[in-house]
Amino acid sequence: MTPLTIAMKKLNPLLSATAAEPLTGVTSEPLSFFLLGATGRTGLPFLLQALARGHFVTIYIRNVSKLPTDVASHPHLRIFTGELHEADKVALSIRAAKPDVMYVMLASENAPYTAISTGTRNTLLALAVLRANAESAMPFISIAAWGLGPTGRYITHTFARMFVGVATKLFWSKPLTDFEIQLAEVEEAKEKGLIRPILILPPMLNNREKTNVYLSGEAGMIKDAMGVTNFVSRGSMAELCLKLGEKVASGEDVPQWIGITNP
Repeated sequence: MTPLTIAMKKLNPLLSATAAEPLTGVTSEPLSFFLLGATGRTGLPFLLQALARGHFVTIYIRNVSKLPTDVASHPHLRIFTGELHEADKVALSIRAAKPDVMYVMLASENAPYTAISTGTRNTLLALAVLRANAESAMPFISIAAWGLGPTGRYITHTFARMFVGVATKLFWSKPLTDFEIQLAEVEEAKEKGLIRPILILPPMLNNREKTNVYLSGEAGMIKDAMGVTNFVSRGSMAELCLKLGEKVASGEDVPQWIGITNP
């Protein structure tokens, strides 16, 4: 336990938060990951970290040229290309991956603002066919937004509620709508026993260097440390996604709703 973790527990014994500890070295048991959004601002750092850990990653992307040359030729990387709406191609890439964990790291920031829900829907459709007789649910990790699902009631501070309301009205309404569509599809797949979802809820993300001082934990327990105007680097976000994937693949119990913030 790091000094930061100990300090946080002293400040609030109910805060189920863990201070980040860096992943080092190559894992002794490489896993197979399937990733949507590998060329994105969080997806690419995740891909680099996963390959550095020795994992095998299958990605489905639109344009290979967006990948750094040395990454595109990595021996542990398998690349499939196509559009998110091409369900048959998505299914082909998942079938080839035979993943231990699936990741969706898409963003619906541009018109028609449907990338997240489209990618999720076709991934789940493929899983339903490929794993029709599977005995266990597939770990499914995606990045959502603080305020979705049960975390909406955690935004209680007056300024925070005003900030979220204004931001949603001005520029976040369409991406948020797509997140909500994704959430409905994820919950339906969970009820059917198809997936075991883990949804990570950050505050605002930036492109600064990955740090080892962020906190993460079950969203309901970490809510008092969260702030919608806080920032977390995408590199740190990617590292948390990787840690959670390794944990759930090893059989550890991971909550569905995970918060991440800086102390």
